[in-house]
Amino acid sequence: MVLELTEFLQGSFNLIFVLISIVVGLTILSRYFKYKKFHFFLVGIIWIGISTPWLHGAIAFIIYFFDPLLIETAEFITIRFIIGYTSIPIITTLWFVVFTDLKYQKEKRYLIWLYALIGAICEGLFFAFLFTNQYDLIGYFSGPFTAIYRPYTRFSLLFFLGSSLVTFLIFAASSLKSESPEIRLKGKFLIIAFLTYTICALLDSFAFFLTQPIMVVLIRIFLMLSAIEFYFGWILPDFIKKIFIKNE
Repeated sequence: MVLELTEFLQGSFNLIFVLISIVVGLTILSRYFKYKKFHFFLVGIIWIGISTPWLHGAIAFIIYFFDPLLIETAEFITIRFIIGYTSIPIITTLWFVVFTDLKYQKEKRYLIWLYALIGAICEGLFFAFLFTNQYDLIGYFSGPFTAIYRPYTRFSLLFFLGSSLVTFLIFAASSLKSESPEIRLKGKFLIIAFLTYTICALLDSFAFFLTQPIMVVLIRIFLMLSAIEFYFGWILPDFIKKIFIKNE
């Protein structure tokens, strides 16, 4: 099996995005050890987690060069769907831990338990569908790196993505009201980061956007930018302050 240009771009850019996300996530996570604020630890884990829908493609791209037939086996396809789906409900619940800690402490218990329950139900349905009728209920791969999701998988992922987007925008928008120019700048980067990520994730969920090499490259480049913007939003480097904050 020889990779076409579009497939090679998908696999290689998946790998680059995942590597960048791991570096960004670990860098944010490491701030916990410096400032002893558990939010940094969770946020680092969260960013690594939301890159997992592309992680299975990155793994498949590496394995392709050692055993190209392996990525076509039913067992490996099942593993790929597990990697791509199961972390998202967990990551969404973790985000609500951070969000309610910072914004809605009174409602914290209810919101966390609500999303933990929804996540558990979705995970249960996912595994039930996965091992009973994977092709019709979960999805299939139309190529080595392009997942075609069925309605349950697609819409449950969109639910978690939409919930995260709304709450993330609420959180980031509140920082725009701060008197500190640094906090306002962080808020702007966070808003741009999650909007960029969400748009790319939505485009990526529709396979017809991935039939042209230029679209693959553009979507993946903007995904990479979202990771960098997210980093700027949580850890504002001095050189960014100098560029965007005047007289500081």
